[in-house]
Amino acid sequence: MGTERTDLKGVTIRDNKTIYISFMYHGKRCREPLKGLPPTKSNLRYAARKKAAVEMDIEKGIFDYLEHFPNSRSAILLGEKVKTETTVSCYLEVYMESCQLRGLSPSTLIGYRKCITALKPLHDIYISEVTPALIKRFITQASCSLKTMRNILSVLRSSLDEGITDGIIKINPCVGVNPGRYILKENKLSTRGQNKDVDPFTPAEEKAIIKAADNHPQWQNLFRFWLHSGLRTSELIALKWDDVDWINHKVSVVEALVSGIIKSTKTRAGRRMIDLDSEAMHALHQQKEHTFLHSGYIFHDPRLKTHWQTSDSVRKKAWQPTLKKAGVRYRRPYNCRHTFACRHISSGANLWWLAEQMGHASPEMLFRHYGSYMREYDRSEKQRHNINS
Repeated sequence: MGTERTDLKGVTIRDNKTIYISFMYHGKRCREPLKGLPPTKSNLRYAARKKAAVEMDIEKGIFDYLEHFPNSRSAILLGEKVKTETTVSCYLEVYMESCQLRGLSPSTLIGYRKCITALKPLHDIYISEVTPALIKRFITQASCSLKTMRNILSVLRSSLDEGITDGIIKINPCVGVNPGRYILKENKLSTRGQNKDVDPFTPAEEKAIIKAADNHPQWQNLFRFWLHSGLRTSELIALKWDDVDWINHKVSVVEALVSGIIKSTKTRAGRRMIDLDSEAMHALHQQKEHTFLHSGYIFHDPRLKTHWQTSDSVRKKAWQPTLKKAGVRYRRPYNCRHTFACRHISSGANLWWLAEQMGHASPEMLFRHYGSYMREYDRSEKQRHNINS
């Protein structure tokens, strides 16, 4: 895999399947793929002739970049006059390059790349032909949650804004399209009728998960602490022993580990001291024998004998097999955080305290995510009060 040179100057092969030609234009080295042409001898000779024709046009001053390469993102970055035949895929790639130039974090770029992959059904459509109706149809045919769809459309909207700047379209077709109106109901709700992103574990399921990890004590300690601390995954795997206040039963949350890179917490409110209950403290005491003397990090991947690098590695190596063994319906591990929140809501915890514990600036986010649980708790309290009366 990678780039392979050929005997023809300026003609290379990438990943053993795509021919690229390179040339100088406006003082910049440009590389363009010849898509749809397998790297055969005859196609390589064609590529050499194509390169020669391009360089001849450049020398004569008649080179039309987008005539030779209609969907080139390099042409747009060079300020060439864009044609209406430019595709969505091209503008998505241009947007990604601008994000990289702006120095966005690796985790953000990874998230944007996932959104671009999800937009594949729209990739080959000319941006002049993208309509609100087309986007609505894309939404209804998707199988993701409402939150994920909003993230996807945010990337699409930002990419198509460049089409307005280039004069191809006058109005961004994403404007006015509310995904909540068009995404299928089953993608919004879980089988319990709650927000699909919020699907907490019952007390019985929590016990089953901890029990199923009996043969993996480091997994067990991780899951027990997770369920009783409410940390984000990235915060959990970034915790260090120096962050623990053993006397006051607290832990300081100041960093997050995303895609193997240490960064600050998600928000300013994310930098916080959280209270630890007896279960969370028990998990830390049990974990001491495994990593306290060997590493600054609390939780390790026992197979690699080093700290967890990514949330995906926790999910694939530890979380999925444990839930399967426990016989617990699969939910993403972030529901450990939701379980923590719902447990305290059900017990009537002070919402300002809970918001602070979870790294929110105010209880507003709690109402947004857990409103249905709060209403259910209120109804239960009223029923209990009526019975006692």
